[in-house]
Amino acid sequence: MKKQVSALIKMKSKILLFFIVLLLLLSCADKKTMAEGVKEYAVKAAFVFNFTKFIHWPENSFKNNKSSYHLCFIGNNTVAKEFNKLNGKYNGRKMIEVHRLSPHEKCRKCDILFISRDMDRMAVKKIISRLKGRPVLTIGETEEFTKLGGVISFFIENDRLHFKINISAAEKQDLKFSSRLLRLAVIVDGSK
Repeated sequence: MKKQVSALIKMKSKILLFFIVLLLLLSCADKKTMAEGVKEYAVKAAFVFNFTKFIHWPENSFKNNKSSYHLCFIGNNTVAKEFNKLNGKYNGRKMIEVHRLSPHEKCRKCDILFISRDMDRMAVKKIISRLKGRPVLTIGETEEFTKLGGVISFFIENDRLHFKINISAAEKQDLKFSSRLLRLAVIVDGSK
């Protein structure tokens, strides 16, 4: 009888140990995924900051030469953590002011609008439609973002971050890109 009880305890101990190890592995995987998400958005935020150095807005976009760029974003807390780090940074011409928007909030003060992949297609289409003709640099991270009229879309290929520029959307927004930035991008024509 003692042998059966001892065997039962050993079996329960092994099952308990298995579940503890499984929980530890799952928690490590979640931390790794979270770390990768943070790293991804840190790189995207750095790209967005550097875009401001190579894109020219119309002269009348800013009240005076000392006006700030208003960088708005719609995204989760991971996006917020990285994009908020840009607040108050100076790009050599202007200061960056960061604003987190809700998906239904108007984008009146935005010079740059980053829309995370968490937004559904119809909401993205509606936002881009409201901004047509205004000098707002729209940046997204879905395959169809530039097809919906967005100006820049991030994508990952061979584990590296790349970006597409929709030239016709940029022209409609009256945004001018430096040739150096255009050489780094995949150029698409969203009018087709």
